[in-house]
Amino acid sequence: MAQEETMNYLIPVTFPDLAAAKSGTEPLVDTLRAAGIQAEIIAEPGLDSEGDGGRPDPGPTTRELHVHASSADEARRRVQELTDARFPAGMVLLGEPTRI
Repeated sequence: MAQEETMNYLIPVTFPDLAAAKSGTEPLVDTLRAAGIQAEIIAEPGLDSEGDGGRPDPGPTTRELHVHASSADEARRRVQELTDARFPAGMVLLGEPTRI
């Protein structure tokens, strides 16, 4: 049986606000990994800083998710299924996967 080739994709993941992006990112990655999906969030310097408590929340915040999958459709479908199971419907929005 031939092993299916996987490629790397970036999927924009938009949370409703900065607080949700900070608290929801790692649990989402953990959920994806538990389901057998190789995934990681691309580090964004300054986004996870400790000293921003007094700063107003900028609203919707997008993080970039790096995923390994056999196709863009599979990457988006599997991430969407697990995101919908982890968060209330419509809370987290996914953009189109980009092959990297």
